Amino acid sequence: MNVELAFAFTFVILLTISMVSWLVFGRLSMARIEKAIISEGKPRPCPWDGVGGRVIWYAYTVALPAAWFNELDNRQLNTADVKRYTTRSDQCRAWVLMVAAHGTVLLVFVAVIFDIG
Repeated sequence: MNVELAFAFTFVILLTISMVSWLVFGRLSMARIEKAIISEGKPRPCPWDGVGGRVIWYAYTVALPAAWFNELDNRQLNTADVKRYTTRSDQCRAWVLMVAAHGTVLLVFVAVIFDIG
């Protein structure tokens, strides 16, 4: 198998995992957490959603420790509110999304830098 084919195969796999995990995290984790926060009587967190960008904010908030990603750094979400309703499954889904999405971007950078493809 040549290098270009290996990169293309890896890219398609990572991109597919990224897209599916984006949808799964958004529907199963983010929607449930938002509903719980709204049921407290608080306004909807992160009212701005630039073409699905809200999912990434939630994934970072759920996956990373609060000391790394807190209210001071994150003006879109209140980390304490999100963490209160986060489950282990949410963390797993957030990590899958983050690793796959960052892996896809990293793979593109490597391909551009080394002129692969």
